[in-house]
Amino acid sequence: MSLFNNWFSKNTTTTNHDPFLDALVSISSDDPYAYVSPSNLRNSDVFTAINIIASDIASNPVLCDTDVINKEINNSPNDTMDGFHFKYALAANMLLNGNSFAEILPNHNLRFIPNNQMTVSQDTITGRLKYTYSPNGKIKQVIPPNKVLHFKYFTLDGVSGLSPLYALKDELGVQNAGNKLLLNFFNNGIHGTTVVKVNQADLNPESIKNIRKKFDDANSGPNSMKTVVVDDSMDVSNLSLNTDVLKLVNSNDWTTRQIAKAFGLPVERLGLENEHSNQQQSNLQYLQSTLQHYFDCFTSELSKKFGKDFTFNTDKLLSLDPATIQQQAIDGYNNGLLTRNEARSKLGLPPTSDGDSFNDNTQKGMNENNGRSPIND
Repeated sequence: MSLFNNWFSKNTTTTNHDPFLDALVSISSDDPYAYVSPSNLRNSDVFTAINIIASDIASNPVLCDTDVINKEINNSPNDTMDGFHFKYALAANMLLNGNSFAEILPNHNLRFIPNNQMTVSQDTITGRLKYTYSPNGKIKQVIPPNKVLHFKYFTLDGVSGLSPLYALKDELGVQNAGNKLLLNFFNNGIHGTTVVKVNQADLNPESIKNIRKKFDDANSGPNSMKTVVVDDSMDVSNLSLNTDVLKLVNSNDWTTRQIAKAFGLPVERLGLENEHSNQQQSNLQYLQSTLQHYFDCFTSELSKKFGKDFTFNTDKLLSLDPATIQQQAIDGYNNGLLTRNEARSKLGLPPTSDGDSFNDNTQKGMNENNGRSPIND
């Protein structure tokens, strides 16, 4: 058996056709490894879902016990990208395509690799992975697996990831059809579907086509809402349009909820009302049920390739309004969960010389300060 037959490839490829058509083909395809065009971001719900998750991943530092690695990932991964946009691009591609890639270079540099420039293959006998980088479609470079950061969220084989868009083929089709219905309605102005009856004429298909084109040119687009003029050889009428259908399309939030579900987002993140939880509960649920899983995709891959334990600092995500933050710090100190300096740090206050001990006598401290917590003193 030849070496070629021993390998199977799961390629991230694109075509030279119109990007919008590429997107339709990719979503409609049964091949889960097809490259998904960024034109899917023209869907506002998909754009919002990816932007929210990618921004939250990028804005929270991922840390280990080595400062130079922390700086490499969070501050300056290479000469052309800052840490935020490097992590954002990795997260956005992982959500859009199911996979995202970066090469670990010497001198503590990381190179982001677009999905359509990387091919992942696996030996069916040994299970070894092969990463082939092709920046221009001609030059090919094989990168050792231990030098590639390969992030994936949903996977069936541990090798290639699947995008949440793969589960949304029908939902996006429904939403696209509804949007086209509304767009066509407004493009056609007041006319809707117009019937032009040509009296005492035997029209062939070509003549019908010409009459339709001339009538549409004269009464649609910039000419809509203008006066229709015909001679006595024609009768013009409109087919009645059921506006209830338009109301249904305009008010239907089912596809938006399905998109939120596929990405693991609370529905209010996509602009819908959530009647079952308040903002604080929703934020906590979002962190525990959604972001933590995305964080694990990054930390597990980083730990494997760098040999360090990584974790995300989520203080920004848990930040609340100043009054709530202050109350939490006071409660933590008064209940003996935080030292005085730890509580002060949550309020952005400098440490004190005697602030490294816990509050052993809560009531005494409150009495001595006339009912106030000594944190702010």
